[in-house]
Amino acid sequence: MKRTYDDIRVSLLKAISGKQKTINEISRISKVNWKTVQRHIVFFKGSGFVNEVFSSPYVRILEITELGRAELKRIEEGMK
Repeated sequence: MKRTYDDIRVSLLKAISGKQKTINEISRISKVNWKTVQRHIVFFKGSGFVNEVFSSPYVRILEITELGRAELKRIEEGMK
């Protein structure tokens, strides 16, 4: 069964919610392919849900913001 947009967003935000992670780590933890993670990260950054702590041509390190934690909680409560 295909996951919904909200399901994917929740799994990505949960994956980011611990310590800082790379896109590959987020992809592996959430079981979402790398390209999809990258597309959602663009949205998350624009919405203020994640910060890019480090960026180079080979690696990007991300962390969740307080706004991102609040959004994760809002989405999870709406899914109940």
